[in-house]
Amino acid sequence: MDNAIKRRTAMQQPHYNKDLDVRQIGPEDLARARLVAGRAFMEHAEDWYGEDETTLAGFDGEGTMVCVLGYQPESLWWGEAQIPAGAIGGVATDPKHKRRGHAGGLMVQAIHILRERGCCVSPLWPFSYRWYGKFGWACPAPRLELKVWPDLVRQATATVGEVRRATADDASAVHRLHTEGAQLRNGQSVRSEAFWQKEDIRRELWVLERDGGGVDCSALMLIGDLGRGQGKRITVRELHGASFADQLKFVRSVADMDGVAVLNLDLPPDSLLLGAFPERFNASVEFDLALRVLDVGQALAHLKPPENLQATVSFEVADWVVNADKPLAVTVQAEGGQVQVSEKADKDALCCDINTFTQLFAGGLSVAQARAMGRLTGGNPAVGASCDALLHGRVPYRSDVEAG
Repeated sequence: MDNAIKRRTAMQQPHYNKDLDVRQIGPEDLARARLVAGRAFMEHAEDWYGEDETTLAGFDGEGTMVCVLGYQPESLWWGEAQIPAGAIGGVATDPKHKRRGHAGGLMVQAIHILRERGCCVSPLWPFSYRWYGKFGWACPAPRLELKVWPDLVRQATATVGEVRRATADDASAVHRLHTEGAQLRNGQSVRSEAFWQKEDIRRELWVLERDGGGVDCSALMLIGDLGRGQGKRITVRELHGASFADQLKFVRSVADMDGVAVLNLDLPPDSLLLGAFPERFNASVEFDLALRVLDVGQALAHLKPPENLQATVSFEVADWVVNADKPLAVTVQAEGGQVQVSEKADKDALCCDINTFTQLFAGGLSVAQARAMGRLTGGNPAVGASCDALLHGRVPYRSDVEAG
């Protein structure tokens, strides 16, 4: 591995409590965990670390719970493949025990625990990219925010349909629409049809009726009053469906709802809606997602490449948490829609740290881009092209509805 990358990786190794006792806690300890979180975030945390989460807590040498996190086991769509994941959230340290490396010790142990439980990747919403980056998390791609005036949307060349609140009978159609859209990208959660029946989800779920029956598009939306008679603000938090025409028709129809004065759209960074409107509007990108590949070999083994792709790529990945002694050596071979992974690397291996590999694996970074940034060495043009053919092309995306 290139010495510059070795030095960069070594510099990122933070101080952390190597002696922290980290273990999964049960219902009897949740009240204490929520108290730690409430103190850390200075807010009510009585409903944190719920039944769908697994809670890990760190205890110091005196047996005091000093830090805590929750993670939700799930699978993420990576194109048509499903990658086992653990979405981490609620990372908290009791303020009385801060600056002693407890949170770092908790994250290191969490990585090992998640790996042992078969999780290959881990998304989270970070308070600091710098801090989480020291433990291998990286931002795979930004999220797009559009702020458009309803009058501008009404100028779009799209027909208007009926947008209404979803009912229980719409769950199957919404599930299909979400899955179709999620399989176009990397990182969205695999959801069951029952997810769309949850009360808190149903409160935000709206659908666009299809002419003649059925549902063409759906979205999770927040509707708020601007006050003083100014009208309503609608925020589309998550838009479902693979058809651009149906998505545009949905947004166009929302603009015609009674009293809409402000329309905000949270979208994947490659959304075609960015070019759908004929006049000026506000667009911004939000860097608020972090992702980490926990197990390089197993993550690659879950991929489903195109059947016509024949590619062999070797990696040497520096991951001080998993193996501080030497880089992880992995070779992946894709053929006939299948992948085979071996724990070795040839002389033309692509060399990088785990942060960079995560961005490559997520599809948010190409080999040429990583090389230009001084974050990748090795390989040759053919290996780089094979890596991009295997990993690049689908945009990573998670809405703020997702766990983490």
